[in-house]
Amino acid sequence: LGLLALLSYVLVYTPMKSRTHWAMVVGAVPGALPPLMGWTAATGRVEVPGLVLFAILFFWQLPHFIAIALFRKAEYRAAGLTSLPLEKGDDVARLHAVLYLIALLPVSVLPYVVGVAGWLYLGAALALGGVFAWVAVDGWLRKKDAVWARKLFGVSLLYLTGLFAALAISPG
Repeated sequence: LGLLALLSYVLVYTPMKSRTHWAMVVGAVPGALPPLMGWTAATGRVEVPGLVLFAILFFWQLPHFIAIALFRKAEYRAAGLTSLPLEKGDDVARLHAVLYLIALLPVSVLPYVVGVAGWLYLGAALALGGVFAWVAVDGWLRKKDAVWARKLFGVSLLYLTGLFAALAISPG
């Protein structure tokens, strides 16, 4: 798994960054592998709970990095990197943030479904996911700018911190 993370980051994601916005999706794979690596190291097997943690981190990264790409658009352009906002426009980027969040919401409740998290985690996942999604949908519907993108970025950090804190204190 470590070799997969390293090779996909260095040989696939890094060269793609200057060519296509799809690099963000490809880069989300090595970015999401650490919790799966940890689960696998602890259990000796690739198991569903580890894959669920991978999926949460994978889908979380996409709106998180879209937000960065929106409020750092000039820096991306100056560095010769492409991004969803630069390639497809801010409206499409905001919509994609919403769509990835729609995918994240059911994935985030899977730790409860597979029995590795309790009721407290489930409540936190639903509440945090609701706030994260509300901020994204508000920005998309109202065509908000870089100030909103910074807010979405901040909320993404609070979301992930809260989600994993709830997971730690609410075992299944």
